[in-house]
Amino acid sequence: MTLSLSMIVKNESEVLARILDGVKNVVDEIVIVDTGSTDNTMEIARRYTDKVYSFDWVNDFSAARNFALSKVTTDYWIWLDADDIIPQDTATAIRRLMSKKSLTANIVMLPYAAAVDENGKPTFAYYRERILRNTPDNYWQGAVHEAVELKGSVITLNKPIIHAKPSDRINGTRNLDIYEGLIAGGRELTPRERYYYGRELFYNGRTQDAAQQLSRFVDGNGGFAANKADACLLLCDCFCALNDKQAAMQAALYRFAFTPPDGEGCCKLGALFFERNDYKSAAKWYDLALHCKPDMKSGGFVQADYYGIIPLIWLTVCYDRLGEIKKAYSYHRRAKKLRPTDKSVIANDEYFSTKGLNDL
Repeated sequence: MTLSLSMIVKNESEVLARILDGVKNVVDEIVIVDTGSTDNTMEIARRYTDKVYSFDWVNDFSAARNFALSKVTTDYWIWLDADDIIPQDTATAIRRLMSKKSLTANIVMLPYAAAVDENGKPTFAYYRERILRNTPDNYWQGAVHEAVELKGSVITLNKPIIHAKPSDRINGTRNLDIYEGLIAGGRELTPRERYYYGRELFYNGRTQDAAQQLSRFVDGNGGFAANKADACLLLCDCFCALNDKQAAMQAALYRFAFTPPDGEGCCKLGALFFERNDYKSAAKWYDLALHCKPDMKSGGFVQADYYGIIPLIWLTVCYDRLGEIKKAYSYHRRAKKLRPTDKSVIANDEYFSTKGLNDL
């Protein structure tokens, strides 16, 4: 089966060669659509392909991505952003998959790692539709936080794509502005759009507005359960910022109406009880988090640290506050074995040294 890279870019001269070097031996065709670069992005792109096009930006990511799709000529296409990285293992797995003449899947899902630890292991990841059959039914929807509807045969390939945005790059209010432009134009947001609009409001500091939109999404019809579960934790953060602790607790607990107990939700509740100085209850939630297993295929955002280092550190603190210092130290030793360079682990190690427990 043949595979094309379908990519949209703008001012990506800092990273474009990195991703194209990583993918050039994986795909049979490279299609790059520039949406208004003012640097030498297009010059770099032309070193790798002659299928480089310009597209007038219309505040709609799907419009630009679908224009790129119109230029694809292969059996399948893969989408990537310029600041992504394809690890060698992932590249090899994709080549092996595409070599199968019997491949009939409509969509192939891969983990998208938004953050990794010092060893390159994903700490914040979620599955995305990544490789798609080149048919008219597979197209992008949504002006921002765009996606392709999952339909037909969907399979997974457990090899990550890593998002490696330069540390000095910020999006500002771009996504928020697009949503508010849609609303100003009379657009009724879909449930998915309302969820992401609420997220954008939250991350841009408009906490009260975020709480209103996220509440409408959680209580309304439609939308994915994984998104509603995440919205509950964002609502919890909103209410904490608004100093409504009761509403924050209710929002965190309501998460479990949409997902089984997980590390993210249990750690959030542990933190809320810790703030109440109820260390016994906090410890129970952190312990539950430690015994949960991350479900990468849930469709939600999975942060691996909430299943390991975070509950271990807070169990250390909780049992120290409860006066059970040896039990606290046992959790510290587990945390130290797992992440010896963590700042909190190092600080706790120094603390336990003053208690004469560092040799146990």
